[in-house]
Amino acid sequence: MHYLRSILFDAAVVILTIVVSLSAPFMALFNASSATVRAAAQVWVKGILFLMKHVIGLDYRVEGRGNVPDGPCIIACNHQSLWETAALCAIFPDASIVAKQELKKLPLVGWFLVRYPMILVDRSAGRHALRQMVDEARRAAGEGRKVLLFPQGTRQAIDEPMKFQSAGISALYTNLEVPVVPAACNSGLFWGKKTLMMHSGTITLSFLPPIAPGLPRKEFQEKMERMIAEEASRLLTVAEAKVAR
Repeated sequence: MHYLRSILFDAAVVILTIVVSLSAPFMALFNASSATVRAAAQVWVKGILFLMKHVIGLDYRVEGRGNVPDGPCIIACNHQSLWETAALCAIFPDASIVAKQELKKLPLVGWFLVRYPMILVDRSAGRHALRQMVDEARRAAGEGRKVLLFPQGTRQAIDEPMKFQSAGISALYTNLEVPVVPAACNSGLFWGKKTLMMHSGTITLSFLPPIAPGLPRKEFQEKMERMIAEEASRLLTVAEAKVAR
């Protein structure tokens, strides 16, 4: 049954993507604003979450939403599946996500990412990439927008040791001087890293108390990584305990 539901979900997402993509030529023709592009993208991400809930039976709940400031901040979340990318975009529709520049090459998707605008980073460019990321993140924060980042750098399965690539998040923390909100989810229990098949259930996304600007870089890194790792572990333990009952 899970396999059939996953096939139906994939087919529905393809149809949804085609429908939303039909708006791209018109937005390009009339030089649509980033706000308009984000509105169209919201139809797509919210549609995906709707399909997850009603086709797969996969819903989600949010804990600690009050820990997220109303103004600009950096949200640093663990990364287990593609779910958190869609969910965070839906929860924070004006935010910019830091993503790899290779996504820019995807047909239509790349067009949306550039004009959203997302912060697309060439990870092979070293310090130049960090400067570019900081500049674009500062611009987003200046517009009152949030910046979303996955400090692990890539998806990691729930049974893998949690590893962080801290250079990016530390550069943002020390340069933007806005709070960092650590966040964790347990999406990998329901959507594995190396499979398209999803399972029904309820994902938990937890926002932790913000880390105020001003800490030494190393102290910030250790605190953020510890908070995310401990909360991710707690969420997995709680979810597994519920399944075992």
